[in-house]
Amino acid sequence: MTVVVANTSNTNTFDYWRNRTNELAYAMTTYAVTAGSSNAAVGNAAITGNFNANTITVGNSTVNTAIYTANAYQQSNGQYFLNANGSWSLIGAPVFTDNAATTGTSAQLVDYYDFSTYGVVEYLINVTDNNANNRLATKIMTATDSGTVLITEYATMATNTQNMGAFSANANSSHVKLYFTPVSSNTNVKFIRFNI
Repeated sequence: MTVVVANTSNTNTFDYWRNRTNELAYAMTTYAVTAGSSNAAVGNAAITGNFNANTITVGNSTVNTAIYTANAYQQSNGQYFLNANGSWSLIGAPVFTDNAATTGTSAQLVDYYDFSTYGVVEYLINVTDNNANNRLATKIMTATDSGTVLITEYATMATNTQNMGAFSANANSSHVKLYFTPVSSNTNVKFIRFNI
Protein backbone atom coordinates (compact mmCIF):
# COMPACT_ATOMS: atom_id res chain seq x y z
CA MET A 1 0.00 0.00 0.00
CA THR A 2 1.23 3.48 -0.80
CA VAL A 3 0.18 6.48 1.27
CA VAL A 4 0.91 9.87 -0.31
CA VAL A 5 1.54 12.88 1.91
CA ALA A 6 2.12 16.26 0.27
CA ASN A 7 5.59 17.76 0.41
CA THR A 8 6.30 20.87 2.41
CA SER A 9 8.54 23.81 1.59
CA ASN A 10 10.09 26.70 3.50
CA THR A 11 7.35 29.01 2.25
CA ASN A 12 4.45 26.92 3.68
CA THR A 13 2.63 28.15 6.76
CA PHE A 14 3.02 26.56 10.16
CA ASP A 15 -0.55 25.22 9.90
CA TYR A 16 0.32 23.52 6.58
CA TRP A 17 3.35 21.85 8.22
CA ARG A 18 1.22 20.75 11.20
CA ASN A 19 -1.40 19.18 8.92
CA ARG A 20 1.27 17.23 6.98
CA THR A 21 2.76 16.00 10.29
CA ASN A 22 -0.68 14.82 11.43
CA GLU A 23 -1.21 13.06 8.09
CA LEU A 24 2.10 11.23 8.52
CA ALA A 25 1.28 10.22 12.10
CA TYR A 26 -2.15 8.95 11.03
CA ALA A 27 -0.73 6.98 8.08
CA MET A 28 2.00 5.38 10.24
CA THR A 29 -0.49 4.19 12.85
CA THR A 30 -3.30 3.17 10.48
CA TYR A 31 -1.87 1.68 7.31
CA ALA A 32 0.39 -1.31 6.69
CA VAL A 33 4.00 -0.53 5.92
CA THR A 34 5.35 -2.20 2.81
CA ALA A 35 8.91 -2.52 1.62
CA GLY A 36 10.16 -3.27 -1.85
CA SER A 37 13.51 -4.70 -2.92
CA SER A 38 15.06 -1.24 -3.09
CA ASN A 39 13.91 -0.19 0.40
CA ALA A 40 14.07 -3.42 2.43
CA ALA A 41 12.68 -3.25 5.96
CA VAL A 42 15.07 -4.00 8.79
CA GLY A 43 14.18 -5.07 12.33
CA ASN A 44 11.18 -6.69 13.96
CA ALA A 45 7.60 -6.35 12.81
CA ALA A 46 4.23 -7.08 14.39
CA ILE A 47 0.88 -7.45 12.65
CA THR A 48 -2.47 -7.05 14.36
CA GLY A 49 -5.26 -8.33 12.17
CA ASN A 50 -5.02 -10.38 8.99
CA PHE A 51 -1.83 -11.03 7.07
CA ASN A 52 -2.47 -12.05 3.48
CA ALA A 53 0.13 -13.47 1.12
CA ASN A 54 0.16 -16.18 -1.51
CA THR A 55 3.85 -16.85 -1.05
CA ILE A 56 6.71 -15.56 1.04
CA THR A 57 10.21 -15.42 -0.39
CA VAL A 58 13.06 -16.11 2.01
CA GLY A 59 16.41 -15.55 0.37
CA ASN A 60 16.06 -17.26 -2.99
CA SER A 61 13.44 -19.76 -1.80
CA THR A 62 9.68 -19.38 -2.04
CA VAL A 63 7.70 -20.59 0.98
CA ASN A 64 4.11 -21.83 0.70
CA THR A 65 1.98 -19.96 3.24
CA ALA A 66 -1.14 -22.14 3.12
CA ILE A 67 -2.14 -23.21 6.65
CA TYR A 68 -5.10 -25.48 7.15
CA THR A 69 -7.37 -25.23 10.18
CA ALA A 70 -6.98 -28.04 12.69
CA ASN A 71 -10.14 -30.08 13.24
CA ALA A 72 -11.97 -30.08 16.60
CA TYR A 73 -10.22 -33.21 17.88
CA GLN A 74 -6.78 -31.88 16.95
CA GLN A 75 -7.53 -28.58 18.67
CA SER A 76 -8.80 -30.17 21.89
CA ASN A 77 -6.09 -32.84 21.93
CA GLY A 78 -3.28 -30.30 21.74
CA GLN A 79 -0.67 -32.82 20.59
CA TYR A 80 -0.48 -31.90 16.92
CA PHE A 81 2.18 -29.92 15.04
CA LEU A 82 2.01 -27.88 11.86
CA ASN A 83 3.83 -29.48 8.93
CA ALA A 84 5.76 -27.46 6.36
CA ASN A 85 2.97 -28.15 3.83
CA GLY A 86 0.35 -26.54 6.13
CA SER A 87 -1.27 -29.77 7.36
CA TRP A 88 -1.38 -31.03 10.96
CA SER A 89 0.21 -34.24 12.31
CA LEU A 90 0.18 -36.01 15.65
CA ILE A 91 3.33 -35.27 17.61
CA GLY A 92 3.59 -38.89 18.58
CA ALA A 93 4.44 -38.04 22.15
CA PRO A 94 5.58 -41.09 24.13
CA VAL A 95 3.30 -40.07 27.03
CA PHE A 96 -0.33 -38.89 26.96
CA THR A 97 -2.48 -38.04 30.00
CA ASP A 98 -6.23 -37.53 30.32
CA ASN A 99 -9.22 -38.38 32.49
CA ALA A 100 -12.77 -39.57 31.90
CA ALA A 101 -15.76 -39.13 34.20
CA THR A 102 -18.39 -41.85 33.98
CA THR A 103 -22.05 -41.02 33.39
CA GLY A 104 -23.58 -44.39 34.22
CA THR A 105 -22.73 -48.00 34.92
CA SER A 106 -22.52 -49.17 31.31
CA ALA A 107 -19.22 -49.47 29.43
CA GLN A 108 -17.64 -46.00 29.16
CA LEU A 109 -15.04 -45.03 26.55
CA VAL A 110 -11.90 -44.00 28.43
CA ASP A 111 -9.36 -43.57 25.63
CA TYR A 112 -8.54 -44.49 22.04
CA TYR A 113 -5.40 -44.39 19.94
CA ASP A 114 -4.41 -44.96 16.31
CA PHE A 115 -3.00 -48.48 16.03
CA SER A 116 -1.12 -47.64 12.83
CA THR A 117 0.98 -45.29 14.97
CA TYR A 118 1.23 -47.39 18.15
CA GLY A 119 1.09 -51.18 18.21
CA VAL A 120 1.50 -51.50 21.99
CA VAL A 121 0.60 -49.09 24.79
CA GLU A 122 0.70 -49.29 28.56
CA TYR A 123 -1.69 -47.46 30.87
CA LEU A 124 -1.11 -46.39 34.47
CA ILE A 125 -4.64 -45.86 35.77
CA ASN A 126 -6.16 -44.21 38.85
CA VAL A 127 -9.90 -44.89 39.34
CA THR A 128 -11.81 -42.94 41.99
CA ASP A 129 -15.33 -43.89 43.14
CA ASN A 130 -16.60 -40.52 44.37
CA ASN A 131 -19.68 -42.03 46.07
CA ALA A 132 -17.93 -44.64 48.22
CA ASN A 133 -14.52 -42.93 48.46
CA ASN A 134 -12.77 -45.92 46.91
CA ARG A 135 -9.58 -45.77 44.88
CA LEU A 136 -8.11 -48.26 42.43
CA ALA A 137 -4.59 -48.20 40.98
CA THR A 138 -3.83 -50.57 38.12
CA LYS A 139 -1.76 -51.07 34.99
CA ILE A 140 -3.13 -52.23 31.65
CA MET A 141 -1.28 -53.17 28.50
CA THR A 142 -2.91 -53.40 25.07
CA ALA A 143 -1.54 -54.66 21.78
CA THR A 144 -3.04 -55.17 18.35
CA ASP A 145 -2.22 -56.59 14.94
CA SER A 146 -4.81 -54.27 13.30
CA GLY A 147 -7.62 -56.70 14.03
CA THR A 148 -7.48 -58.56 17.33
CA VAL A 149 -6.87 -56.53 20.48
CA LEU A 150 -5.03 -58.12 23.38
CA ILE A 151 -5.47 -56.66 26.87
CA THR A 152 -3.93 -57.59 30.21
CA GLU A 153 -4.37 -55.94 33.61
CA TYR A 154 -1.79 -56.28 36.36
CA ALA A 155 -0.25 -54.58 39.43
CA THR A 156 -3.71 -53.82 40.80
CA MET A 157 -4.26 -52.19 44.21
CA ALA A 158 -7.56 -51.00 45.69
CA THR A 159 -8.82 -49.34 48.86
CA ASN A 160 -12.02 -50.44 50.65
CA THR A 161 -13.29 -52.67 47.83
CA GLN A 162 -11.69 -54.75 45.10
CA ASN A 163 -14.65 -54.50 42.69
CA MET A 164 -14.86 -50.97 41.26
CA GLY A 165 -15.46 -52.08 37.68
CA ALA A 166 -13.86 -53.82 34.73
CA PHE A 167 -11.69 -52.69 31.81
CA SER A 168 -12.09 -53.98 28.25
CA ALA A 169 -10.79 -53.09 24.80
CA ASN A 170 -11.74 -53.48 21.17
CA ALA A 171 -10.78 -51.99 17.83
CA ASN A 172 -12.47 -50.46 14.84
CA SER A 173 -10.79 -50.06 11.43
CA SER A 174 -8.21 -47.57 12.72
CA HIS A 175 -8.23 -47.24 16.52
CA VAL A 176 -7.92 -49.31 19.68
CA LYS A 177 -10.53 -48.28 22.25
CA LEU A 178 -10.23 -48.75 26.02
CA TYR A 179 -13.48 -49.01 28.03
CA PHE A 180 -14.30 -49.06 31.73
CA THR A 181 -17.57 -50.46 33.10
CA PRO A 182 -17.92 -48.96 36.60
CA VAL A 183 -19.88 -50.27 39.55
CA SER A 184 -20.65 -46.68 40.61
CA SER A 185 -22.00 -44.05 38.21
CA ASN A 186 -19.90 -41.34 39.92
CA THR A 187 -16.46 -42.59 38.97
CA ASN A 188 -13.46 -40.80 37.51
CA VAL A 189 -10.73 -42.56 35.52
CA LYS A 190 -7.40 -40.72 35.27
CA PHE A 191 -4.61 -42.27 33.25
CA ILE A 192 -1.18 -41.92 31.77
CA ARG A 193 -0.72 -43.71 28.45
CA PHE A 194 2.79 -44.76 27.47
CA ASN A 195 2.95 -45.13 23.68
CA ILE A 196 5.37 -47.69 22.28
